Amino acid sequence: MQIAVDFCQPFTLEHSNIRGRFVRLGPTVQTIIGQHDYPPLANHLLAEITALAVLLSSALKYDGLFTLQTSSDGPVSMLVVDVDSDGNVRACLRVDEDRLTAMIAAEEGGEDALRGNVTKLMGHGHIAFTVDQGDDTERYQGIVSLEGETLEQCAEAYFRQSEQLETSFKIMVHRGETGDDWWVGGVFLQRLPVSASGDAATPELALENDENWNRSVVLMHSATETELVDISLSAHDLIWRLFHEEDPRVFDPLHLQFKCRCSRAKIEGALKVYPLTELLDMREADSGEVAATCQFCKTRYGFNEADLRLLKAEGDAPEGPHIP
Repeated sequence: MQIAVDFCQPFTLEHSNIRGRFVRLGPTVQTIIGQHDYPPLANHLLAEITALAVLLSSALKYDGLFTLQTSSDGPVSMLVVDVDSDGNVRACLRVDEDRLTAMIAAEEGGEDALRGNVTKLMGHGHIAFTVDQGDDTERYQGIVSLEGETLEQCAEAYFRQSEQLETSFKIMVHRGETGDDWWVGGVFLQRLPVSASGDAATPELALENDENWNRSVVLMHSATETELVDISLSAHDLIWRLFHEEDPRVFDPLHLQFKCRCSRAKIEGALKVYPLTELLDMREADSGEVAATCQFCKTRYGFNEADLRLLKAEGDAPEGPHIP
């Protein structure tokens, strides 16, 4: 039997009126990190927010693209993750390595004290959630300030303030001895409103729901880093170990992979709006090309003079006759 590695496993706790997700990423996050040369502290945040984006997107019903993006004034000033409804993931960040190096040197405990610390590494800013289902559907966006010392706490603050839903996350990042062997695992729980269960709201039921929620969150946080990232422990086994008293029910998992959405055609579309003279002036001195490099996958797209002239000739070609 093939072992599932990169996936998000939906489940519910029938006894407690709670829904959840379990994510485990290995090759996907390793590919994302391997395409860049970020410092380890930045890679840790990138792995963590990638898992967070998968957990959040899997809780939504959408056909298109989910984007999680931060903007802040710290050394790690931007993190972006795209997750489409087919399970394709890509991510990148922006980091001021000089500021980060200075922060590590000044911090008592060095990198260990800073790892995953949103307050220090990212500073003041916001986190935005966007769902884009195409031109025929209105985009949905939620924005919340970066409030909390961890990305989990920031996401919990969003649901608490904007959705009025009690939500809890546990995300653990593991870096192997080789330095490039990154794994991340996470669990997400969300307490459903009483009305969603079809039961009438009573003080007794409210008290029972509170107890169920508190117990389930404690059980979730009992998961260890090893359990979350160990591929020898299946998602079903982990969910059963944590929540067997809550009557867990699992559904079909979403399989995940790295896939970038960049293409030469998209770059051509962007270049067509410029006059040929401007395009020729934009050429690099060393290569003689107009070049664009994808910030997600680092693929370089180069256009020499012949490419540019052909591009403009195609763009300026007259339309064919109109047939009514």
